[in-house]
Amino acid sequence: MDFTSSKPVGCGTPIEISSVAEWNSVLRLAYSQNKTVVVDFHASWCQPCKAIAPVYTNLAAQQPFTYFLRVDVDGNGSRPIAGKYSISAMPTFIVIKRPPEGDETGKGKVVETLQGADPHGLTRIVNNHASRAYAPPSTLQSREAEKSKDLGNDLFRKRQYAAAVDAYSNAIELSPNSGVLYANRALAYYKWILSKRDGADTPEKRVLLRVKQMVDSQKVTDIEERWGKGWVRMAEALLEAADEESMESVAEEQRAEGRKKLLEGTNEALMNAVDLSEGKTKAEAQTLLENVKKLLSVSS
Repeated sequence: MDFTSSKPVGCGTPIEISSVAEWNSVLRLAYSQNKTVVVDFHASWCQPCKAIAPVYTNLAAQQPFTYFLRVDVDGNGSRPIAGKYSISAMPTFIVIKRPPEGDETGKGKVVETLQGADPHGLTRIVNNHASRAYAPPSTLQSREAEKSKDLGNDLFRKRQYAAAVDAYSNAIELSPNSGVLYANRALAYYKWILSKRDGADTPEKRVLLRVKQMVDSQKVTDIEERWGKGWVRMAEALLEAADEESMESVAEEQRAEGRKKLLEGTNEALMNAVDLSEGKTKAEAQTLLENVKKLLSVSS
């Protein structure tokens, strides 16, 4: 299985811009993803620029969903960029965001400017404007769908997983394009399988539920490719597919290789989850990724 990470190229580390073409290319990409762009206009001879550069790099590492650019105001290719923004002192930091009415190729708007090597000021403007991990819309297409989702959530909390699956299925019929609903149902299938009760009490039934879990997790990543939690659901489904119980229908001589491929797919799904997530989801994905790496080392 081949999973392609959707993590924005360059995010997490400053990007050196040396031409107008590079500048325009990165900005178009940032606008298309609704990402914030922070720019450090600096000069090689500027000592304050050198002093604050590590702070800028550290902030970029802390905010992986924001584009951090560096522009040398004395560079032949980048001098027109500094002129466009009337940069007269170094360092100068600007924050650019795509306006709500803009399109993917439209111009961004400078929403804040900071002059001077001010670590506290720079940290403040970055934290105020930084982009966060993508989360899909939670609003469904009808009030009836919302009610079915809420019922599913309530049943899930009560560990009534079979009933929760039914409620989520009703919601999906009313709102079939919701990645959140497919993720919820995939998780309900997962917990139902682990419970080994209420219709998951035999190996044959659990195998069928794993197929449904996999279908839902694939649907989530198809609909919401940039959602880290969706990739966690995919990883859970792949791990279940690699379970010994699920592999019994595979010819014995092919089981080891088949399980290894499933674990490799799980590894890639979790790498996507880590790249696209933050907070609790990111931490859970990292923990699961370490466990999968150990399983892969044993199977190699």
